[in-house]
Amino acid sequence: MYNELQKRYVRESKKNKEQSEAIKNLTIKIHELEHNLQEQRQRIEQLECKKVSWKTNAVSEKRSRTSEGGITSHRDISEEKESCCSKYLELLLKEIKKLKKENGKLSAEKRALKNELAGLDKEFFEEVEDLKHAVQECLKLNYEYEKCLKQISVMYGLPFTAHL
Repeated sequence: MYNELQKRYVRESKKNKEQSEAIKNLTIKIHELEHNLQEQRQRIEQLECKKVSWKTNAVSEKRSRTSEGGITSHRDISEEKESCCSKYLELLLKEIKKLKKENGKLSAEKRALKNELAGLDKEFFEEVEDLKHAVQECLKLNYEYEKCLKQISVMYGLPFTAHL
């Protein structure tokens, strides 16, 4: 029972540490993605500003070159860039939502584990330490008893079997 309790405690402690690390890493990743999203939004704003200037240039350029044939205008290029950026932003937003959801789950699990560990007060751990010490003493005593049994069995010529 003691060993099971100790194993469970070690397992829960490791699990708690792993989840804390996972939450920390997810939080860092979320911040990085939010920062990246902010940069992309700024880039989109810059492209939109350029788009306005391109539109005025594109209209005059299109009028002058319509007689030459099918030349692609700046407007078509900016629309392609805008659609590419919007797809990238959508992917980033999906990833951020997924990470926030996972972060929330891990945070809830961490809180539950902390609440569970909070129920184990200092006295409990002192009792566990006392039990550890008692087990060690019992092992020493068992070893001494086994030695004595071996000596007695040799004295009386009886076969000693360690598994008994």
